[in-house]
Amino acid sequence: MDAGLLSDTQLKAALQEQRKWGGKLGRTLVEMGIVDEDSMARALSRQLNIPMVDLDSVRLPPSVVQLLRIDVAERYGVFPLGGDPAQKLLHVASSDPTNLEALQELSFQTGMRVQQSVSSASGIDRAIRRYYYGETTVASETASPDSFGRQEMSFEPQAPRMAAVTEPTAPAETEVLRRLEALTERVGGLEAAVAGQVRALRVLMELLVDSGVVSREEYVSRVRGAK
Repeated sequence: MDAGLLSDTQLKAALQEQRKWGGKLGRTLVEMGIVDEDSMARALSRQLNIPMVDLDSVRLPPSVVQLLRIDVAERYGVFPLGGDPAQKLLHVASSDPTNLEALQELSFQTGMRVQQSVSSASGIDRAIRRYYYGETTVASETASPDSFGRQEMSFEPQAPRMAAVTEPTAPAETEVLRRLEALTERVGGLEAAVAGQVRALRVLMELLVDSGVVSREEYVSRVRGAK
């Protein structure tokens, strides 16, 4: 709300949904389309004073996948960024760094101390598909008012920055922005649906691997061959 990304009315609506369905308020805001994942990650980064990482733009060595098994990464929704096995230190990207129970379980599973950075859930999913499965993934570009020469209040990890004063929006431009917001919301919904289907298929494949129906090597080989 300090960054101008959330109104009091939107917050009350999200709280009602949270009371109805449970879950974390941040996830509810994202699922309702009130706040996008990137803004939520920035807010978490600033609130918790931990770094934010954009997994779609950062370049990591392919060897990072050796730091964490794929099933563990998918189970806890994290992605390895680096670490020092000798010092028993693992650095991961997480979309929910406040989940201390998952953090403790991850530390127990790996036998290492876990250091976290914040990233979006969809960014983590794309990184897992790209680095572990060899898929080619591209993040959807979310258009903003900046694309039309306008400025809006931005939210940085260190401090909020107020927008410059602009002239009243013309009716035609208002209609363009309204349609743009509606289109962006639809694209975000489609991307979330696809990501959910990918996760469901991945869980199914893990069950097949665990039951011995197919080997992990054969699965990864087929995924790479289908690119």
